[in-house]
Amino acid sequence: MEFDLSNVELSYNDRKRGLILPNKSSKELAEFMGILTGDGYINYYPSQYKYILEIAGHSKLDKVYLESYISRLVKDLFNLESSFSIKKGQNSMYLRLISKGLITYLTKIGFKRGKKGQIEIPKWITSNEELMLSFTKGMIDTDGSIHFRNSYPIISLSSKSKPLIQSIFSFLKDQNFILRNYYKEDRDDKRGFNSTIYRIWLNGDKNLSLWMKLINFGNKKHLDKLDRVGTERFELSI
Repeated sequence: MEFDLSNVELSYNDRKRGLILPNKSSKELAEFMGILTGDGYINYYPSQYKYILEIAGHSKLDKVYLESYISRLVKDLFNLESSFSIKKGQNSMYLRLISKGLITYLTKIGFKRGKKGQIEIPKWITSNEELMLSFTKGMIDTDGSIHFRNSYPIISLSSKSKPLIQSIFSFLKDQNFILRNYYKEDRDDKRGFNSTIYRIWLNGDKNLSLWMKLINFGNKKHLDKLDRVGTERFELSI
C-alpha cells in the first residue's frame, strides 16, 4: 500500500538530519507499529514545541532490544539516531525520538497520538497477512511474554484495548494456532488504580513451534528463555 505524504510537513531539524518517511507499507514498518502499540507513545507538547516518540522497556531485560534491535529498525526505516534515558529507581529505560515529521507521519498512517486507550490496528496492516505477522511480532516483543511451567511453554499477550486483542486473537485463530478465547482481567496497577486488561494465552509445544515458524521473537530476553530450555524441542515440522 502507498501512503499520501503530501501534507506531512518536515521541520528544519528533520531536513538537517535527513529524515526519511516510507511512502509504502512494509513488514518492517508494520513491526515498528506493533512495537509502538505495545510499549510506545507519541505526542505533541505545545509548551515545549516538541513532537516526541518514546518506547519504554526494562533497563536491564530490554536494554539490548532497545539499544540494538529497535534503534537499528528506526535507522533503517527513518534514517534517525535514537537517544536513550534511564529512570533511576524504576528499572525503566526509554528510547526517544524528537521529530515533527515523524510524529505527523505516524499519526497519518494510523497511530493514535497521546493516550492510546482502545487503540486499533490500522487497516493497511489488518488487510495483509504478512504485515499482521510482523505487527504481532512487535507486540509480543514489547507487551508479551514467554515462560515455561515445568518445561511447558506459555506465550502471553495483553493489552488494555479490547479491539486490539480481539483482532490479534481472530488473526491467530486463522493462522491455525490453538486457543480457546481471550480473557478479561481486572487488576490494580502500581499506583493502586483498578484497570482492565485483555489477554491471549498460547499454550503448549505445538503453538510455540508454529509461533517460531511464522512469527518468531526479536527481543533478546525472549530468545534467551528459549535458549535456556533448548530451541531444538520446538523446531518441529507443522
